[in-house]
Order: sequence, then C-alpha cells, then structure tokens
Amino acid sequence: MTAYTAIADMKDNADWIQGTVRFLPTFLALLCCMVQGRAQDHTTWFGWGSERQLPVERGLSGMIAGMSNGVLIVAGGSNFDRPLQQGGKKKVYDDIYVCTDPSADTLTWIKAGRLPFPLTDAAMVPYHNGLLCLGGTDGSAPRKEVFWLGWDAAKKAITVKQDYPALPAAVSGAAAVRSGARIYVAGGMTAERVPLAGFWSLLLDGEPDGEATASSWDSLPGLPGGGRFGAALAAQNDGEYNCIFLTGGKSGDVYCTDLYKYPLRADGTGEWVKLKDPPRPAFFARTMTYGQGHILLWGGSAGPDAATAIAMGDKYEMARDILAYHAITNTWVSVGQMPEGVAGAALVRVKNRILVIGGELRPGQRTAHIQQARSMLVAKKSQFGFIDYATILIYLVILGGISYYFSRKKHSADDYFRGSKRIPFWAAGISVMATQVSAIGFMSIPAKSYASNWSYFSGVWTWFLVVPIVTWAFIPFFRKLDVTSAYEYLERRFNVSVRLFSGVIYCCYQIGKMGLVIYLPAVALSAVTPIDTFTCILIMGGLSTLYTVLGGIEAVIWIEVLQTGLLMGGAVICIILALWDVDGGLPGFFAVAMDNNKFSFGSLDLDFTSSALGVILIGNIFNRLGNLISDQAIVQRYMTTKSLKAAQQSLWVDVLVSVPWAIIVYLLGTALYIFYKSHPGLLNPAMPTDGVLPQFISQRAPKGLSGLIIAGIFAASMASIESHIHSLATIFTTDFYARFSRNPSEKRKLVFARSTTAMLGVVATLIALLLLENNIKSILDVFTEMTGLFIGAAAGLFLLGIFTERTNGTGALAGAIGSCVILYFIQTETRINFWLYSAIGFVACFVIGYLCSLLVPGKRSVTGLTIYTLNQKIT
Repeated sequence: MTAYTAIADMKDNADWIQGTVRFLPTFLALLCCMVQGRAQDHTTWFGWGSERQLPVERGLSGMIAGMSNGVLIVAGGSNFDRPLQQGGKKKVYDDIYVCTDPSADTLTWIKAGRLPFPLTDAAMVPYHNGLLCLGGTDGSAPRKEVFWLGWDAAKKAITVKQDYPALPAAVSGAAAVRSGARIYVAGGMTAERVPLAGFWSLLLDGEPDGEATASSWDSLPGLPGGGRFGAALAAQNDGEYNCIFLTGGKSGDVYCTDLYKYPLRADGTGEWVKLKDPPRPAFFARTMTYGQGHILLWGGSAGPDAATAIAMGDKYEMARDILAYHAITNTWVSVGQMPEGVAGAALVRVKNRILVIGGELRPGQRTAHIQQARSMLVAKKSQFGFIDYATILIYLVILGGISYYFSRKKHSADDYFRGSKRIPFWAAGISVMATQVSAIGFMSIPAKSYASNWSYFSGVWTWFLVVPIVTWAFIPFFRKLDVTSAYEYLERRFNVSVRLFSGVIYCCYQIGKMGLVIYLPAVALSAVTPIDTFTCILIMGGLSTLYTVLGGIEAVIWIEVLQTGLLMGGAVICIILALWDVDGGLPGFFAVAMDNNKFSFGSLDLDFTSSALGVILIGNIFNRLGNLISDQAIVQRYMTTKSLKAAQQSLWVDVLVSVPWAIIVYLLGTALYIFYKSHPGLLNPAMPTDGVLPQFISQRAPKGLSGLIIAGIFAASMASIESHIHSLATIFTTDFYARFSRNPSEKRKLVFARSTTAMLGVVATLIALLLLENNIKSILDVFTEMTGLFIGAAAGLFLLGIFTERTNGTGALAGAIGSCVILYFIQTETRINFWLYSAIGFVACFVIGYLCSLLVPGKRSVTGLTIYTLNQKIT
C-alpha cells in the first residue's frame, strides 16, 4: 500500500484516528520507563584566561570602570602606600586611564585626564554609552555629586558631564543599578559613618552629548532591616515583574546575609519582599545579570571584621566563589571560583568575556590583576541518535504524503481554499484549536506558567461566553453568504474600502505573526538539537510552504489533526519526566506548587496597568471574539464543513479539545518549575526563558523520545505556519486578485493562489531570520500585544455590520482608522496593559463608526446582512 493511500484510508476512518489520538499519550507515557541517565548539574560556568594588569602597580579598589564606545575606562579608586601593619595610609586617585583594545593579550593604557575630584567607592551604572558615577568619597568626606564619564571617539578624548541632580545625601559605598530609564541607588555611609537605609530613583531623559535634563530624585520605601553600605543591587525579571534585587553589605558591624527584591510595578507601587538567603555574606561584592533569569554574585568579603582580618595577615582571603541566583525559582547555586578572591573590584563585560578588575585582596592590600573569565556555558544539545533522526524524518515524510495526496484533488480555487466542504466537523474543530496553538502554545505557555503562575489560564473560561455568541450570530452569516474570505461580508455590508482596509490590516498582522511562529521554535530547537538555527528556520519555513502549496486547506487541516495528537502526547510525556524525581511524588509536587503560589490566578485588583485577573479576562473576551470572527485562518474552517450545523459543532469541538489542552500545558509549566527548583544547577542561562521546555528535553528525555518530542515542536510550528500562509493566500487571491481581475478562471485563481502561497512562505522565513538578533523575554506577551493591536478594529467592524443597521461604509472606515490611531497612542503614551488593547480597539471602532455614520452619509446594505434581517433574502 502506498503512503498516500494509507493516509487517505486514515482520513476516511475517523474512528481509527480518534482511537489513535486517545491511545497516543498512554503509549508515550509508557515509554518513559526507558529513562535511565540523569543530566548533571552545571558546576563550573567560567574558565579563566591569562591575567591582565592595571596601570597602577599597587593596584586599585573601588574604582570606576566600564566600556564607552569600544574603549575600556578605569578611573579613580584607592590603595595604600604600604601595609596597614606598617602604618599604611589610604590614597584616593583622580586619574583616568583608557585602553583602546581591551581584547588584546597585553593591555596598553593611556592616561586620558582627571576626574573632577579624587574618588573611590562611588556607585556606577552604564548609561548612554558611558558611565554614570554617583556619590563616593574623596578620601576625606563622602560626595553627593552625580556626573557622566565617557569616551568621545571622534575627538579621542574623555568627556565629563556634571549637570545631573545631586544625590539626596552625600554617601560612599552606595549601590546602584539601572532598569529602563531609571537609576536606582540604595544605602551608603555618611560622613558620620552612619549606614543609610535610603532607597532613591532618578528618571533620566537627557543625553550626555547634549544638555542633560533629569528629574529630581524620588524617595522609595527604605531598605529592609535598616541602613547598610557596601551592598549590591541588580535588575532582573522574576517571571512576572522587572525587579530590583538587594543583597549583602554591612549594617554597623553585622555582615548581611540576606536577599530582597523590589518589584517595579507599572502603577509605581512596590514593597520589599524577602527571598532565600545567599549561602554567605557579601560585603563590597559585585553583581551582574546573566541571561534572562540569573544574577551572579562575585567575591566580596564574607567576614570576619577588619581587626581580625588584619591580624591574620596573608592568611586572610576574600570570598572566591561565584554564586548564581535564579530569580524565577528563588534558588542559589555555586558556579565556580575566581583565581583570586577580591572585594571592591569592578566587573566589566568585554565581548564574550567578563573582566574582574582590581579589588581588595585583604584589608590594606589591593591587586593590579585583571582576572579574565570566559563563559563555558552553551545550551546542552540533545544526544540525537538514529531513532531520533528517523522519528523526525518519518514525521516529515508523513506530512509530505498527506500534502501529495490532497494535491491530486486540487482542480479549482474552491478545492484549494475550502476543500469542497467535505471536512468532518470534528476535524475542522481540532484544526481550529491547532491553528491557535502553534509553538507559541507548546513552548511559551508552559514557559509563562513556569516563570509566573496560572494567571493567563483564566482566559480559558471565556470560551463558554464567546463561543455561543459566535455560533449564534456570526457563523450563520458566513455560511449564508457562502464566502471564501471573511472580508467579503464587509464589502457587501459596507463598501470595498472597508473590505480592503481590513484585509490589509489582517495581512500585516499575520505576516508578523508568522515570523514569530517560525523564529521561536527555531532558536530553541537549534540550542538543544544538532540542527543550527538557520537550518531550523529553513526546514520549518521551506517545508511548510511546500506542503501548503501542494495540498491546500484539506492537507493543512489533516496535518493539524495529526499535530494535535502528537502535541498532547509530547506534553504528557514531559510532565511525567519532570515529576520523575520530585520528592514526595504527586503530593510533594502539589505542596511545593501551592507554597510558591504557582496555581495562583493572579491579582484580583482591577489594575489596568498590570496582568491582573480582571484585565486578563476582559482581554481574552475580546481577543477570542476577534479571532473567531475576523481571523481568516479560523473563519475559513467554518466554510470547509458540509452544513451550518457542522460548522457550529466544529467550534464546540474546538472548546472540548482546547480546555484539556490548556490544563496540560499549564501543568507542564508548573512541573518544569518544580523540577528546576529541585535541580537549580541544571538551569542554563544560555537558554532564554521561552526555551525552558527544549532545555528540559535535552536534559531529561532519553534517546528516541527526544526525537518524538522535538517532532512535536516542529509539528506545532509547521502546522500553524501552513494555516496562516494559506489564510493569507486566500486574502490575496479572493480580496485582491479575484476582486479586481476581470472574471479570472478557476485555473488562473488556483495558479495565483499557489504562487502567492510560495511568496508568503519566503517572506515569513525571511522575517524569522531578521528576528534572530532580538532578545525577547516572552514571545507569548509579544504575540498577545500584536493580537490586541490588530484584532480590535477588525472585530469592531464585524460587530458594527451585524448588530447595527444605521452604520454605513464611511462611518465604519472612520471607526477602524480611529481605532488604530487611539491604540497607537495607548501603546506609546500610556502604561495600560497590552491585554486591554483589543477591548479598547473594539470599543473605539464601534463607537466612532456608529457616531460618524449618524453624521456622514455613506453606502450601507442591511437586507439579509444584519442580525435583525438575517432571514431576509439578499438582493
């Protein structure tokens, strides 16, 4: 029996397919018994190169150091003229040195000027391609000045800008960090040697090469536990908010061993939250963010007090270990040691290396060494074997067979776009679900619940509000008009301009979406499989385009049915693998999840600037409604069934499949969180948060299963790509080519459709390649924001047409354009959460469109085209 004959028999035997889909998860779960090996923790993240030297022989500590226009700057700092035991005196410098080639084996230093005054123990943050210096001491008293220091590449000289607001108090040993456009400063010591508990922020909007204009300092909630100095700040995302993290320092004579975070909520409110303590104190340690979830803590003093340390002489050492904190799982792990333990050093990234510059080896003794760390981390590759490669190859061959079989039936555009209405309702419903899932559902939704909680899951319940409306009020119109494109209705109800405007908006949205759908899995898969990113993109983009060109809508739908079974089975396998080693089994899993609020639905406050429960519910209602009535990829499924009743049933099948699917993928994200909280050493900062599932597969899935699950990710991506490419080709063919051509034949429309499909596939692949340079923390958030921006106006037009009789074409078009303008303003000028974009777009389109129709004349047709005239015959 040939491959495509077997596939055809499968298509005709619905019971066989349904049985296979039901059995697949169980069969795959049994295969998990093959798990034998366990991935090893990453115990060493860095290797060490040969040391470089500072230009000051006795070394420096507390200096200002960083990169500016490709040049390494080292300025200020302090040392002692002789050992403390011999009565050494502290000297503070104002010299500025630059190294124009910081990657060289031997650094060449040039003395490039002087600071406005001698300075050490200042806080410093990179800002506008230079260094912003805050506070510090000149050796006699703390300073409160804030100035910018940078390298002018054209003049080959140092530039200093001093017109920034001074700190609220003169302090040395403060900590500072930048998050977005704000600078945050914490703690420090006053001239009276009193540690401060102050926590301030400064919104900067000036440029250092122009007139610096900055707002005044804002006071924030004081540091927990009272004043401290020599602490460290870091800015990192905890999965829900961007946060400021505070650790270490001294409070009086006490070395602080604690960790707090301050969430930067959109509404400006915040409070300090206690986190897991680090393994040791960290006084004048340095921090840096690493990847999308880690903070590294380098060196520092772990005690004892200065008098004891001086008495110990050369036997005393600063902390050498490097600690990694993961902001999502709230865990610490040691990831290596520095050759020399130092406090008060500077950390500078130079290309793919980290320089640990100078620092204090012990009280009174500085070092001139620049320790050079290089990352030894790469995303672990799955150990693909013959079975894995064969699994992926067989899957791709099956897809090719399905496409080839249906390609023989494509004799007209109606065959290509609507499958001649011979798709069973249950297959159409599963296809609707699969169209909306893609790799965004299979990878980013688990990544979202892994990083935060189940707040986005609440949108699942909006199915039961939206679907009855769509099946009652919208599907009957599409079926009655017998449309191929959803936007044909808008022309009949309003005019051709409204139809074209909606079509163009949809095309822009879908082209961007297709790039994301290819980009996300390609980056993640290339990181954990032997296949590189470029090849992954070409495989998914190229084969998806080829299969769609050949098979049309029927091939797309049956491929999506196959995809759904593979995705559910793969997700269940991953859950079992993740829970395999959890202490206490399922009860232990649920206990840890509950203790960490992983099943939380989020805040109950109706805060329009955050992803609160009410905001998500409102957004989901309009997003889902907009997708189900204006997304051509979904509307097209309504037209592939044999009757109106079958089309309505297909949408309920979508619900029946989508709800358990949502439970599985959110549960998978929680399982990944529990697993990595138990094994923090396995977390790899080389992987983005959205890549947590492929990372897990590479570490846990045994040979054979790796290929099957990776095939599932390919399945999710390719089927969705095929669906959206096909829907766009439908728009181009029906709304543009057929609308403005002079009665093109079915053959010419089919040729145009296939040519357009090929062109769109190439464009989507190129967009995915362009996205490779982006560092996107959550593809799900980006996708939801895109959906909100485009879907509101489209949904508003359909509701204006169906539920009002007085709206005309002129008013409808004004409403759609006005909606786009308002949404652009909302996005760029307000902090309103992206979940509300679709609701705002819909309301704006509806209200503006209706009011303009009352004031301005325009074309309108209502006979048989509104909910009030549905049963009237269209003339």
